[in-house]
Amino acid sequence: MTTDSPFLKYPRKQETLLSAVHEFGTPTFVYDLDRIREQIQLLRTHTEGVQSRLLYAMKANASIRILQMIRDEGMGVDAVSPAELELALRLGFEKDAIFYSANNMTDAEMVNAFDRGVTVNVGELSRLKTLGEILPGSSVCIRLNPQIGAGHHAHVITAGDKSKFGIGVEQVSDVLSIAIEYNLKIVGLHQHIGSGILDTNIVWRAISVLLDAARSFHDLAFINLGGGLGIPYRPDENPLDLSEWESKIINPLRSFREEHPSEDLTFVFEPGRFIVAESGTLLVQVNTVKNSNGQIFAGVDSGMGHLLRPAMYDAYHAIFNLSNPDGELHPYQVVGNICESADFFARDRMIQTIRVGDILAIMDAGAYGRSMSTEYNLRPAPSEVIILNDNSVELVTARESANQMIDRLYPSLKRRSS
Repeated sequence: MTTDSPFLKYPRKQETLLSAVHEFGTPTFVYDLDRIREQIQLLRTHTEGVQSRLLYAMKANASIRILQMIRDEGMGVDAVSPAELELALRLGFEKDAIFYSANNMTDAEMVNAFDRGVTVNVGELSRLKTLGEILPGSSVCIRLNPQIGAGHHAHVITAGDKSKFGIGVEQVSDVLSIAIEYNLKIVGLHQHIGSGILDTNIVWRAISVLLDAARSFHDLAFINLGGGLGIPYRPDENPLDLSEWESKIINPLRSFREEHPSEDLTFVFEPGRFIVAESGTLLVQVNTVKNSNGQIFAGVDSGMGHLLRPAMYDAYHAIFNLSNPDGELHPYQVVGNICESADFFARDRMIQTIRVGDILAIMDAGAYGRSMSTEYNLRPAPSEVIILNDNSVELVTARESANQMIDRLYPSLKRRSS
């Protein structure tokens, strides 16, 4: 029996996950909307002590049903590309609820975002100067690099002395000079130091640097404190301790707001992973099991093209055998169907005995799973399914067949009879 095993995380709604497999097959991403609502409410509860607003970083997961729920919950969105911006507008997000924060954007992207009437965030001095030349007199937000970075892997640290993101806080005087030259109005400041952060002290260190910089700007509408809040991927990890937020973050923000000359200053938080990661499960079927050189490889009908994080970041995703939940634990190499040696979901992982045909739940896959997927090896993306309030399941995006994929990619090619 594996009851309460320290090696395992246990999926919620296991029977519902299996019903999704029965109805829609594998591979399939399943998103639990209840879990997303819980995370939104949790964060709201711990930020209500100061005037604030929540934005959702839609790059984490842009599934339409998730975005519709985010909209209906009264959150705005952080968009980082023209297509994300267009999607948010078509889904009915109000213009003042969209924060456009593309990095290294083109002139055309910049002008388009201003034409659409959304808040634009600029993170390079050269881009700020170009904005002044093309659209003098504009209102704009500035992304600063507080020279503090954090995250679960070097590739997700988005501030510090080696980061491409943001204007260094030591260059605030240059920002002000360009703003004066082109009559630009700095209405907001922004930072984002990294992703997967589970330490409130690190969050506050970066916030405090941004607040110090904000003292040089006297007419701000908002200060965007970024996102990056993590979730416990591993069984032995603890969640971010939001009980500390009142004393370590909210009270200092309230005091700062009272002292700052800006009228009606709002603090913005823009989580992505924190909101959706734990809602998502990638369901896969085991196709092969083999013993090679003393290691047991379990091969599944998905791969790094569907969930890139383990290969790209050496990220940990808990795996649970839904078909054999009480099986004896053994160490497995869980591998995918992509022709790359890095195509591992797990290495030396203790999992309930795996057999051909078993359904594995790859957990916490709601963030940066489907949104980072590729069609490498011409493998179609998984289906996407949501769990509704009554625990029924509904198809959002269907998995393509091989023929459907080729028809879409190469419509001039005719199908051949066998």
